[in-house]
Amino acid sequence: MDTLSDHIKYTTRKIDAFLDNYTLGTLIIENGQAFLELEIGEYIELNDSFIIEVFAGGKYQTITYDQVINTFCSDAPDWHLYAGAECRIKRKAVA
Repeated sequence: MDTLSDHIKYTTRKIDAFLDNYTLGTLIIENGQAFLELEIGEYIELNDSFIIEVFAGGKYQTITYDQVINTFCSDAPDWHLYAGAECRIKRKAVA
């Protein structure tokens, strides 16, 4: 059940994502391809050109695109570990 406190924390993460030029959504993995699903129902196809961070343990953790696609649950080897996770992305800086 969502509490007011959880909602406030999520709203704070949305504001922080906006201020840091991240796009916030849910990580979706289908047919070997990763996507960020936005709240409005649109999808962004992900690849190595993005910084990808998943929210776990109360903070964002940076993971690679390869980790998104190739990391599976230890007790359910057919399930991607990061699928369904809150995620934020932004394009990597071009040198």
